[in-house]
Amino acid sequence: MNTEHYSGRSGRRVSDTQSESFHSLTVKQLCHTQQMVMDCFDSSEILLTREQISAQTNLKLSSVCGRARALIDAGRLQVRGSVRDLHTGKRQELLGLSKA
Repeated sequence: MNTEHYSGRSGRRVSDTQSESFHSLTVKQLCHTQQMVMDCFDSSEILLTREQISAQTNLKLSSVCGRARALIDAGRLQVRGSVRDLHTGKRQELLGLSKA
């Protein structure tokens, strides 16, 4: 049976696989991967794209995107600009520590 799942944050429909994957992670694992992302930022001057964070942490880009979104929502990181990717020509957000 294929049950539809919706994201509580965005309201978008998510697949069974995405929902199962999210719920299979323990709180400890979520905290650990969030800490790996936070460890990339030594000072408030450092700005990184999600792809750069993925390369530094050796985490999949999709995992970095999820952790970055959670950290932005929690106010620990913020979008502080953007750069154009030379290969795709698309804009990528630059993330940095919140200046609170």
